[in-house]
Amino acid sequence: MINKISCLALLCFTTIGFTQTSAKINTLIENEISSGKVPALAVAVIDNGKIVHLSANGLRDVQLKKKATVSTPFHIASVSKTVTNIAVFKLVEMGKIDLKVDINTYLPFKVKNPFFPNEKITVELLLKHRSGIKDDGKYYGPYWSNPNGDPTIGLEYLKDYLVPTGKIYKKSHYDSNKNHKSIFKYSNTGIALLGYIIEQVSGMDYESFCQKNIFKPMKMNNTSWFLKNLDSSKVAKTYVKSKTKGFIFKGHNGYPDYPGGQLRTSITDYTNLIAGFLNADNNQFVLKNETKNLIVPPVRTPHLGYYTWFIKAINDNLYYEHGGGDTGVRTISIIEPTKKRAIIIFANHPYSFDKLYRDIEQEIWGK
Repeated sequence: MINKISCLALLCFTTIGFTQTSAKINTLIENEISSGKVPALAVAVIDNGKIVHLSANGLRDVQLKKKATVSTPFHIASVSKTVTNIAVFKLVEMGKIDLKVDINTYLPFKVKNPFFPNEKITVELLLKHRSGIKDDGKYYGPYWSNPNGDPTIGLEYLKDYLVPTGKIYKKSHYDSNKNHKSIFKYSNTGIALLGYIIEQVSGMDYESFCQKNIFKPMKMNNTSWFLKNLDSSKVAKTYVKSKTKGFIFKGHNGYPDYPGGQLRTSITDYTNLIAGFLNADNNQFVLKNETKNLIVPPVRTPHLGYYTWFIKAINDNLYYEHGGGDTGVRTISIIEPTKKRAIIIFANHPYSFDKLYRDIEQEIWGK
């Protein structure tokens, strides 16, 4: 049976309503769970700015047979970047960050691409994954593949990673291609650096800034960048699957570059955030509608990329999307800002749910 939230918990905005969930969507989700592909799924659909489906199904803890609910925090992996995006633009609105200014304006140490030392790296380039700052798989690999909970080092690690005098610095942490500003290269380190810039500009640690300026105003009470701020017994465990042992919990994910992927949030909290984002024209969101339109203008083929979000074709329609994958995790957030539509899926196992969201999209908007 799918757990559903009461209407009262969804009334964060007067424009958001809760309607009877589609029996077809329920069946699609239940089929995924019953197939044994994934322990738990949390799914939401927004249509015309209103939440029309919100559910959680399956087990957040397989061994203890604890059910997932719409209040269960899931690790959402790189979908976390959509929240870091909002945090950056909150400071843009406050006049404390300029998208086109050299990031060294905001940092206590100098970040320079050794291959292009006179080049300016901006917040805009970081948001668009065109900064020339690269991920080092050898450094991050042990964190990404061996979950061990909250990281024990802060975002200050970036000085060691990016500055020549740093203990883990390598020239290869930067792109040597002279055309890198026009070539997309996904950079978790670049997003982590945005989190560090937010700390420097705001004078607050990143978690506190997000709690004050995003999570609390949006009533996201089951959301945090850190396990220590949540009841870990209620957080969905993340699973890999063995042919002989079934679903195996390897531990909760955590890593130094946490602004790029470590957020834990419930389907209720994140859906209310996205509904607020899509309905920013009602002046009840943490960003202005003009800012939302800057982040996600009408969907079209990108030239030099958009801020954080990507373009995805689903069936016969174009959407913005951001996916996430991690040890024991797969997630996706799909939005169409002009029509105020969204599909959000959190899974606590990294299986492929492409058919699920395509079937949901076809069921709701395929007519």
